Amino acid sequence: MDLLFSDSDGFMQNLYNINVRKVILMGLPPVGCAPHFLEEYGSQSGECIDYINNVVIEFNYALRHMSNEFINQHPDSMISYCDTFEGSVDILNNRERYGFVTTTDACCGLGKYGGLIMCVLPQMACGDASTHVWWDEFHPTDAVNRILADNVWSGQHTKMCYPLDLQQMVKLKL
Repeated sequence: MDLLFSDSDGFMQNLYNINVRKVILMGLPPVGCAPHFLEEYGSQSGECIDYINNVVIEFNYALRHMSNEFINQHPDSMISYCDTFEGSVDILNNRERYGFVTTTDACCGLGKYGGLIMCVLPQMACGDASTHVWWDEFHPTDAVNRILADNVWSGQHTKMCYPLDLQQMVKLKL
C-alpha cells in the first residue's frame, strides 16, 4: 500500500506544481457490497463481504491521512477528502428514505444478485433502475450517483466530505 500512496503523493505534487490548489479526493465505496462479490464470496442473505470492505476502509483511512499530510506540507492548498464509503453505507442502511427497493440485486446482470455475468443486453435490465442501488455487478445506479454527488456538493443527505464540501471549497479563497 505504501507504493500506491507514494504514487498518489507524486500525483498530488504534480498537480500542485502546475498550480492546482483545490482538490476533491474521493475514497472508495463499499466494494464488498457489490453484487459481483456477494455472488463470488457466497453471501447467503445479501450481507456485505467484510474482508473486502475492511481493506477498503484501511485504504480510505490511509488516503485521508495522506491528504491531511499534504495540506500540512502545502498550507496554501486545500484537499477535501470525500468518504464515498460512508455516503454509500448511509444509502444501504437507509434505503427506504432514498426510495430504493433492493440493495443487493443488480438491475442488470445474471446469476445470484445479478453478479455473475455483467449486463450485455438491454433486455436483461430491470424495469426501473431507480429502485436499485446497483446497476450491474460493480456499478451503482444513476440514482445512487446523484445522491453521492449531492453529498459531495453540499452534504445534502449526509456529510461525507472533510473538511469542506465542494460548494464550500468553491467559495474558499486561498
